[in-house]
Amino acid sequence: MGKICEHVAKRVGQVPAVGWLGMEVVEADSGIASVRLPYRAPMCNSRGMIQGGIVSTLADFAGAAALLSRLEADQFTPTIEMSIHFLGPARSDITAEARVLKCGSRIATVLVHIRDASGTLTAVALVSYAVSG
Repeated sequence: MGKICEHVAKRVGQVPAVGWLGMEVVEADSGIASVRLPYRAPMCNSRGMIQGGIVSTLADFAGAAALLSRLEADQFTPTIEMSIHFLGPARSDITAEARVLKCGSRIATVLVHIRDASGTLTAVALVSYAVSG
């Protein structure tokens, strides 16, 4: 397991959707985060692929974790915009790897790559967050 900065770990525990979806933060430190989402049939569409909204939720959460790892414990990061490109189906556990590209005083931008269990890139997201505190 990678390093998880203390205030990110604490905040993750306060997000009910994390537990409900079964997301696991593997790493969150120095502007980088990795979040794993286990495959479960209720998350899928009629063809057995993880539904796009669930993939988007993972991307957003991983991006926020990466950003929070660069901010102070009392700051927060509401999402203001997200663009996601679905490159292929996800029919297994998926992992989002997020990296802060730029963190300004008011807006931050994070790039997120989502891969399936075999390492195949299934989606890419660019997410902008307000930096508040």
